[in-house]
Amino acid sequence: MSKYLVLIWHVIGLVKSVNQLKIQMKAFFSILIALLCLGNLSAQNTMGFNVQTVLPTGELKNDSPDLWGGGFAVTGAFNLKDSPIFLGGTLDFTRYGSQLRNGWHGSVMGDYRHRRQFEMSRLLGFIRISPDCDAGFYPYVDFNAGVNFVFTRSILRDSALEDPFDRYLDWHDFSFTYGIGAGVEIPVNPDILIDINFKTLKTGQTEYLTPNSVSFDTEQEIYLLDVQRSRFDTFTFSIGIKAYID
Repeated sequence: MSKYLVLIWHVIGLVKSVNQLKIQMKAFFSILIALLCLGNLSAQNTMGFNVQTVLPTGELKNDSPDLWGGGFAVTGAFNLKDSPIFLGGTLDFTRYGSQLRNGWHGSVMGDYRHRRQFEMSRLLGFIRISPDCDAGFYPYVDFNAGVNFVFTRSILRDSALEDPFDRYLDWHDFSFTYGIGAGVEIPVNPDILIDINFKTLKTGQTEYLTPNSVSFDTEQEIYLLDVQRSRFDTFTFSIGIKAYID
């Protein structure tokens, strides 16, 4: 019975957070569709998928040096006809930590498996300058701006093989982000490119959790959340594949 009470306690926060993620994804795909509808301005519309590694920099590195992670990104862009300028957008997802406590959680909740995932999603728009160097590859520079959504979510199960009986967000925060990036596109054939790039992004003050900032108090039988606060500045390296979609 207590497990259902916990579900009721957290369901409102979960619905709100899921709606925020849906809004972010809808915004990205709406922008992407709008860009692709401008295809008559372009001869080089592209869409790509990358895997990436994210490392902390600046204040975030000083406050949380062990924070790093991996994830993926989806990118779309269109070229302004007869120019080296592209307009586009990126939606990415990164997991920067995970924590598991399996066992006794006190007289109320009993014995269960509590998994926490520490994650981040970014919605970025960019202006890209990619001159044709006639060198068999295409270097570029990006100017990025957008929003950063950092969140920690919990998944509760009776055992590793059973479906979750509860899911909720422990913490989340939004911040504005901006920065620059650079990369190179290497043609594989007339329609496919290998994309290698990096970007460095800065944000405003962001509140977040890490695996080291969450602990279980066995006397009070509750989790203690030590919320961190700093600029969530990062360096991202990614590699992927890109296709022309004219």
